Amino acid sequence: MKVKVKRNFVGEKDLSRKQAAFRLAMEVVRSGNEGTIKKTAYAIMKLANYAKEVLEIKNLTRLSNEHMKDFAEHLRGEVGDGEIVLGHASNIISSLNRVFDHYGRDDLKLSAKAQGLNRGSRYYNIDRSVSEQTHNQLTDYLTKQYFSTGDIKFEVLRIQVEMERTFGLRFKESALHDLKGIHKKDNMLDVVKGTKGGNPRKVPILNDKGYDLLNYARDFKNEFDFNRSLIPDDMKFQQWQNFAYGVVKSFNEQNGTNYHFHGERHYYAQTRYQELTGFDAPVKSGFINGSYLNVMADYYGISLEEAKEIDIEARLTISEELGHHRIDVTNYYLGK
Repeated sequence: MKVKVKRNFVGEKDLSRKQAAFRLAMEVVRSGNEGTIKKTAYAIMKLANYAKEVLEIKNLTRLSNEHMKDFAEHLRGEVGDGEIVLGHASNIISSLNRVFDHYGRDDLKLSAKAQGLNRGSRYYNIDRSVSEQTHNQLTDYLTKQYFSTGDIKFEVLRIQVEMERTFGLRFKESALHDLKGIHKKDNMLDVVKGTKGGNPRKVPILNDKGYDLLNYARDFKNEFDFNRSLIPDDMKFQQWQNFAYGVVKSFNEQNGTNYHFHGERHYYAQTRYQELTGFDAPVKSGFINGSYLNVMADYYGISLEEAKEIDIEARLTISEELGHHRIDVTNYYLGK
């Protein structure tokens, strides 16, 4: 029976620094394989930066399994935003597991499959949207916190969550939006700040509900003299993100839920697919691996090729509205 050697986990070092991460990687990768060392060092820095910037944890020995699950959600968001590919995310988890195994920290190890980060087509057919029930639970929770504490940050966060769901905005985009660029002439909303790669885009304002939300958000911002965005003037974005993530963590712990901001974008994408095609997204309907195209063709009495055209056109539209400009990324939100 192999006995696992207990070593001191050198998580007290600033592992967001390249040199420190490489030293740890060389300690872990006993084979000395240069490529494996580089991959391991990158994964260490990735986790260390996330822990420092989002969790406000500099010493990685303080990480818990829940923190690691939060990190996995962060990776899923990056995959969904097209920042990294699925295989890359899977490699990060694998590399970190190697580190934790080396130091006997089995409590921090994750299953890429359980976290939806394993390779394979099944990954794309996992519904990660926020349900109506969970969304309403969160917004009710935020409203109650606002009224009971008088802290306007809870109401700001509720507005932000509603903007993510209504317009498919990323967390940062909704937080930094200045509530300008509302074009009633063509029913479009400018999304400029906080976008990936600094690429601005326009998203549709589809109904009066969208306008009501924007008007309320703008009035709220003006009432409390927010000069820049929906973030209070005395807070930096990182401070706001820490507050928001902390609130969601408390909400999940109290309600036994698994709410994540990125799930609101999934909801938006799936809702738009239904509006554009008349059908639920594959990840919702369960007609996966292309079978949804046959169902669509039969329902409309059209050819399979025509059904594919409808599907592709809808995915292109949704991709642009989400700010991806790549149709393949929609598999992450809609299934395939």
